[in-house]
Amino acid sequence: MLFSRLTLALACAGITTTAAAAGFQLSEQSVTSLGRAHAGAGIMGDDLSAAFYNPAGMLLNQGTSVQAGIVAASVRPEYEGSSTRPILGTQSGSASGNVLEWIPNGFMVHEISPDLRLGLSMTAPFGLATDYDNNWIGNQAGISSSIKTIDINPSIGWQATPWLSLGAGVSAQYANASLKQGIPGMLLGEVKAKGWAWGYNLGAMVSLSDSTRLGLAYRSKIDHKAEGFLDQTGMAAGGHKHESAKADVTVPEYITLSAMHEINPQWTVSGIVRWTNWSRLKSIDVVSQSGGGLSLENNWGDSWYYGVGADYRHNDQWTFRGGLAYETTPVKSAEYRNPLIPDSDRGWVSLGASWKLSKQSQLDFSYSHLFAMGDSKTTYKGLNGEFSVVADLVGVQYQYQF
Repeated sequence: MLFSRLTLALACAGITTTAAAAGFQLSEQSVTSLGRAHAGAGIMGDDLSAAFYNPAGMLLNQGTSVQAGIVAASVRPEYEGSSTRPILGTQSGSASGNVLEWIPNGFMVHEISPDLRLGLSMTAPFGLATDYDNNWIGNQAGISSSIKTIDINPSIGWQATPWLSLGAGVSAQYANASLKQGIPGMLLGEVKAKGWAWGYNLGAMVSLSDSTRLGLAYRSKIDHKAEGFLDQTGMAAGGHKHESAKADVTVPEYITLSAMHEINPQWTVSGIVRWTNWSRLKSIDVVSQSGGGLSLENNWGDSWYYGVGADYRHNDQWTFRGGLAYETTPVKSAEYRNPLIPDSDRGWVSLGASWKLSKQSQLDFSYSHLFAMGDSKTTYKGLNGEFSVVADLVGVQYQYQF
């Protein structure tokens, strides 16, 4: 969506689009983690997001705690280029815009015993929203798209040995998808579909010493087989058609390797490497009851995320942090950079702070600036232009220990 890292949005000639990390993956499950560009995700122990990132890391949480947060993403996209369409010929244009998106999260972790934890997370790990004006110059390549997910993930963490903890969870994921493309008056198609699917996640955390930890986490792919309706209008459709349809959308598996080291009581450094198997998403296809439908071609490759961060404990009340990250796009060439997901490599610069209000409660704040890097050109379905997107993310989060 707009930007993977979190949300990437594009507004052009009446269009708005949002996407987070690479492809339409969202990384903003934690405001604390966002403040260090997600370095050390799942093994830092300073919030409850291990319930999502790496359930083995829940062993770092004591007692019973709850947490809720939200990230606001302001995205400023620009598009410049031309489009060649049947009958209409070639047209040129440029536009820019500003989009504001919200990404919430919620967690709970409960200590059953010194060696056992139960967790629950409610997050939005994938998302996409794009909305162009029906008559924009690239409508034959795409007008609007939306993929919204809600992931409910109960999990368990177990201290297997003094130096090794293990975790696992099950995800019930709801997806609501829509896609619209075509030239008004000729053939305009729109599909809406939704459904539930299941997945799982695994995690391990190794304590090399009291000050050094490594984490390895895996989240499975989830195959969504959503059902809904396809509407087609225009001369080629013979007026108007309304029929049932199915949409198959697979959100990919990914593996995360995290590390952290406490240099001294004040300074802690961390890192992250994440691989996402976007190469399994060749296209998003919608098939109607009569055999027609819509297709969004991707032909993506895998994506990688690399990040480093540092935390500075100023005193018992305040901790400050920062991080840098680089994320590669799954889009392999301009031929497959479609206007509904105008993805490109991106850089991250993040800052954050934790304010300990009491022994039981904490407020977290974060800010991240995302910017496109590398190739952002497109030649997809008659387009010949370039996308440029920057985003600013601001998050706030509250956690409470009972």
